[in-house]
Amino acid sequence: MSRWLTQFRLALRSVFLRKRVDQELDEELQYHLERQIREGLNTGLTPEEARYAASRAMGGIAKSKEECRDMRGVNFIDDLLRDLRYAGRNLRRSPGFAALAILIMALGIGANTAVFSVVNAVLLKPLSYRDPDRIATLSNFLRTGEAATALSKQVSILDVQDWQDQSSSFEAMAFYSSREAAVMLGSTAEYARIARVSPEFFHVFAVEPILGRSFTAEEMKPGSGGALIISYAYWQSHFGGDPRALGQTVRVYGSRPITGVLPPGFRFPNNSDLWVPANVFNLNEPRSAQNYLAVARLKPDVSLEQAQTEMTSIARRLEKQYPESNKGRSVAVMRMQDEMVGDVRLTLYLLLGAVSVVLLIACANVASLSLARATTRAREFAVRAAIGATRGRLLGQLLTESLILAAAGGVGGLLLARWSLHSIVRVEALHLPRAAEIRLDGIVFGFTLGLSVATAVLFGLLPSLSISRPDLSDILRDNVGVSRAASKLFGSRGLLVVGQIALSTVLLIGAVLLLRSFSRLHSVDPGFRPSNLLTFRLALPRARYDTDVKKEGFFQQLVGRLAVTPGVQGVSAALSLPTKKPIYTNIMKVEGVRLADEDYGLTDIQLQSVTPGYFQTLGIPLRHGREFTEQDNVPGALPVVILNESLARLIWPDYPRTQDPIGRHLWEGADKAVGELQIVGIVGDVHESGLTTGPRPEFYVPFVVHPPQRAYLAVRTRTDPLTLASGVRNQVVAVDRDEAVSDLNTMEDVIDESIGQQRLTMLLVGTFASLALLLAIVGISGLVAYSVSKRTQEVGIRRALGAQRADILRLVLGQAFALTFFGVVLGLIGAFALTRVMKGFLFQISATDPATLGGIALLFLIVALLASFIPAERATRVDPMNALRAA
Repeated sequence: MSRWLTQFRLALRSVFLRKRVDQELDEELQYHLERQIREGLNTGLTPEEARYAASRAMGGIAKSKEECRDMRGVNFIDDLLRDLRYAGRNLRRSPGFAALAILIMALGIGANTAVFSVVNAVLLKPLSYRDPDRIATLSNFLRTGEAATALSKQVSILDVQDWQDQSSSFEAMAFYSSREAAVMLGSTAEYARIARVSPEFFHVFAVEPILGRSFTAEEMKPGSGGALIISYAYWQSHFGGDPRALGQTVRVYGSRPITGVLPPGFRFPNNSDLWVPANVFNLNEPRSAQNYLAVARLKPDVSLEQAQTEMTSIARRLEKQYPESNKGRSVAVMRMQDEMVGDVRLTLYLLLGAVSVVLLIACANVASLSLARATTRAREFAVRAAIGATRGRLLGQLLTESLILAAAGGVGGLLLARWSLHSIVRVEALHLPRAAEIRLDGIVFGFTLGLSVATAVLFGLLPSLSISRPDLSDILRDNVGVSRAASKLFGSRGLLVVGQIALSTVLLIGAVLLLRSFSRLHSVDPGFRPSNLLTFRLALPRARYDTDVKKEGFFQQLVGRLAVTPGVQGVSAALSLPTKKPIYTNIMKVEGVRLADEDYGLTDIQLQSVTPGYFQTLGIPLRHGREFTEQDNVPGALPVVILNESLARLIWPDYPRTQDPIGRHLWEGADKAVGELQIVGIVGDVHESGLTTGPRPEFYVPFVVHPPQRAYLAVRTRTDPLTLASGVRNQVVAVDRDEAVSDLNTMEDVIDESIGQQRLTMLLVGTFASLALLLAIVGISGLVAYSVSKRTQEVGIRRALGAQRADILRLVLGQAFALTFFGVVLGLIGAFALTRVMKGFLFQISATDPATLGGIALLFLIVALLASFIPAERATRVDPMNALRAA
């Protein structure tokens, strides 16, 4: 045993001694060879003659190292390993450069990896269903002549049934809807996401329960008994994955036994927890009612275009058959994945473009650092070339160093991306449709690997080409030669800095446009007072609240109890609230007014059903007439209506100058039983659909006219609204112990959430732009500092000849100004082209806003000059005598 240990120690010592000898031989060889070549050049020999003479003088020692390594037949792996070891030694000698380069690349690669992970999961990766490209959505379109305008994704049950009977392009077609509803499991009440589906729903997605069974034909029929299918996640969280969950009863739309558990990952639609047959609601709806969404599976031999052609023909037949409800209505057939990501596609592509610009700037910055470092290695590469190293070997060595830096940056980028994804996925403001599928998978790792290699080539190629062909006669002769080589590299760094400034200008302009757009959006008057408002939502189960009297009684009792709660100033219930999904209807007729379309009246009019005190509670101003009273909200009362100003101006263009709508009558089309409504007031406009959408024509009716199954409540408080949250829940339980409150929040938070995507996009692009600006400042400051260090003798001579401090500052800052000016000009040209893509993200501001473009250009010039001032100031302190003595 001791003999083996002794041999191991000797072998290990031999390895270290051999490495030490090799290193000493390298240094001694470089020293003697450089001295011999310099002596030959000083005697007037050409570089080739000096090299030959040096090799002869050294007795062929030069061949013992570098030339032997470049001989043909040397193993490629050995060369690569040797390059890696040599690159590692060089980077260890420059730890500051290596750390800074790795940090910059990690930021660029990490940001790109994180955003690509989102883009891959949401836009690129196929849906996790069988044959996802064959799943299509069916939506309603309103056709005007040859043009088509999107009307609604929601469709009529009767239309879907006719589409199913008359089409031959689909294997299966289904309708569904989704909402949150109160669920009773034992004695516990909570809200869960419930999907109501038609018989072919699971066939469309080709999914079957992994435990239990699907709905039977009898369970899908109207009036049949209850049945319930739960998601795998719900099964795990509420039943611990116990198979005995089958058969247990859950109270949702009545008492329903669990008949099946769906496979992991299937949560369509909208992250559903439970699925029930659509017959839980009354399906005898008029054809004009559009309360469901439709989805279908294409047959294998049918294309999307063929299905669209057939559905257009069917829609025309239904239009002729049912002109009262289907006039001008057509059908749009879309691939389901395209429809799902329609709202976030442009946002993700914008973010991907922004981080790509940051990566390019990072590569330019690292390339600029590499060029600066290259000047200190000019003599090294000249010696290696003198002793026989080919240009390919030098290029390989330099690119190997770049690959090491990029690989380290890639690892750091993956760690940064992993941390970032946890934050991105949790941001609900992005409304990502497939957030659960966002992860670092094999495709993302491959992307990061390719990105690392690409960045290594991008920032390593220019320095490699610049110093892999050294001028031996200049560099090896004296220090002046090194300065000449450095001056040649200065032009390359200048081009890189100009490129950084141009890209940073484009990105910064985009960020400022988004900032100004968001500022204008945030300053929009919503039409009411959102401060001190607490809002929440209730959904009444149809099994217990199956009549209008019961629904009206519940909300009337709850509003009364909340109104006397300490700290409450006012309370009201409504069918919807501002920024929530509005309800639309038609106005069929208006007294004394001839409508343009006498058959359909005024279409797409927003409807609100509210309790008395709604306008005071929300702070909506009354313009004319009166508000609703308690007498208006009792059964049998004269039906009355209040219009907003937009609807009043739509009906009477001269309102309010010559028209007085008070006392006039109109007829609503959503419910023929309502009949005639008398106008009693006009109120101010409210941004019901969100701040990005202007006020739309809208009218309000008392709760008794349209008692809703689901309603929102608004509570105006004297103090912080959230301090009354527990009291609100207690009052709801006091009225009905089985009811659960959902969406409890302040109205200010509701509005902030409605513009959350715009805010997040602005913050992300602004962060990327700030990083790009910082890198550009570092680039131009480093370039000026480098220029000053290499022009010390020139500055000293100028000072000796009488140049003043202002002259030196003008000389150095003028160079920085010229580079920045050219970069800004190129950036403005790019901004004119690229910011037009941002039109869809801007609110009340032009993509080519002159103030923004001019302001960013001026800001960049000022910042660049300030960043250059410190190295310029250093140049003014150069001692002429020392500079001349060094020359």
